[in-house]
Amino acid sequence: MKTEQTRRSESDNKAVAIYHVVYEHEGFEKSAQAMLKLVRQAEEAQPGKKRNLYLDIEGHRNHKGGFDPDMSELQNEFLLGFLSRYLSEIHAPLVNARNRYPQDNEIPSTLIIEDKGAAAM
Repeated sequence: MKTEQTRRSESDNKAVAIYHVVYEHEGFEKSAQAMLKLVRQAEEAQPGKKRNLYLDIEGHRNHKGGFDPDMSELQNEFLLGFLSRYLSEIHAPLVNARNRYPQDNEIPSTLIIEDKGAAAM
């Protein structure tokens, strides 16, 4: 028989699930900003608790059925290259990843997105 303390300990070990859908009318920047905001809100609501992000993407396909450049960049560069340090796990159409390091709980309050093409000029 489980005691209240045992149940509380088990629930303390569970992660916060963060779910986001990118709709057809949304681009990279709006989606990236929304996900960072969700991660910050999860940290504020449950400080230090593991965070798992679940991402779905509607539309955003090219003529071959793959993701358009914005959504490929969102999953590969933004999720894996930036946001992953603030998460324990990522579950997205192109990638499922587990952070092998402790998640960083010092989540930036703002996200500045620079166009790589403009930076090269």
